[in-house]
Amino acid sequence: MPSLSQHLRSAAEALARAGREAPRRTAEALLAHTLHQPRAYLFAHAEEAMAPDRIHAFDQAVARRAAGEPLQYIVGSEEFFGREFRLSPDVLIPRPETELVLAAALERLSPEADARVVDVGTGSGCLAISLALERPRAQVAGTDISAAALEVARGNARRLGAQVEFVHADLLAGLAGEFDLIVSNPP
Repeated sequence: MPSLSQHLRSAAEALARAGREAPRRTAEALLAHTLHQPRAYLFAHAEEAMAPDRIHAFDQAVARRAAGEPLQYIVGSEEFFGREFRLSPDVLIPRPETELVLAAALERLSPEADARVVDVGTGSGCLAISLALERPRAQVAGTDISAAALEVARGNARRLGAQVEFVHADLLAGLAGEFDLIVSNPP
């Protein structure tokens, strides 16, 4: 039976043939996800065999990535500002430049301020949730036109312990009052 290292090698080769970026690292991420283990496990147990059901799951994940499906949708998460956010195809994948939006917002919001903040087009909730966690005195809301996206955001807020009001709305429609800060990072 092939070892973990052999599965990694063949998966990386398949991803390289498909023209995917960082094929080895991607194969490692997919195998770690499939085995429900950290990446370090793959190296510490490189010569172990994999259970047949895990082989099938791994092969399917590699095929999905080779076909162009984003890694983050396959593994169901992405790190943002040091926190793991759950994702689904109902939300966009947080981009690295979104952390710049968060950093700029944090610069403008004093930790002592009782500010009202809204994240327009919240998606996974990464901006709203991060703002609420980094500035716990702020009242943070997130809007999205997609009910499915709001469910993802609410799940992330619950899991990460953030107090955010999520509103099913188009932009700012239905929100009353003034806001001290409006953030958004649309596609």
